[in-house]
Amino acid sequence: MENHLMLRKDSIKKRVWISVVVPIFCFATLGNCGPDEKKLDEKYGRAQALFGANKRAEATKLLKEIYEAKSDFKDIAFVLGKAYYYDLKFQDAIRCFQDASSKDRENLVPLLWVIKSQFAAGIRDKSIFENIQSYVKRDAGNIELLFMNGRLLEEAGKTDQAIQSYNQIVMQTLPLALAHKRLAEIYKKANIPAKADFHRRKFENLRGND
Repeated sequence: MENHLMLRKDSIKKRVWISVVVPIFCFATLGNCGPDEKKLDEKYGRAQALFGANKRAEATKLLKEIYEAKSDFKDIAFVLGKAYYYDLKFQDAIRCFQDASSKDRENLVPLLWVIKSQFAAGIRDKSIFENIQSYVKRDAGNIELLFMNGRLLEEAGKTDQAIQSYNQIVMQTLPLALAHKRLAEIYKKANIPAKADFHRRKFENLRGND
């Protein structure tokens, strides 16, 4: 009988502990996580507003704080990388873009920015060529990449390959020029002169006014 009473007391104590301590723990956990996430979101919004207002130093400071607090918060690695890139801090930009790329291998945009940063930084070792090859395997028609590749091939004295790279750009530019021409004619018929003039100028620029 005494043992039975002791077991009941132990059982009651456990239930009381669970009913009191566990909710407190959960509340404390939510209290710590929720506001932090909200604060990061608010800080992220302020950083974007500052960046849009061309206050890059202030924006970069906030973005760096967010990245250091939670490196996988939204697209913070990529956005911070762009802030560094526009401040000409290419090594920092490369690290951020590489981090963003590693978090989302399906997205080629961070990899393109890794290459852009390497190109701007004057990096000409095998890493930039490997990154270009990795990109080209999945998207061989990016004009910006083809131009950088052409410049690198020129620098390396590989003129024939550089010509091929530039020709790929030209092949894409001609259909683009014709699309602008058609849009110019459509807007002219629709009596929307501003848009008609815009696309006419685009067509002439792409065709070199010939």
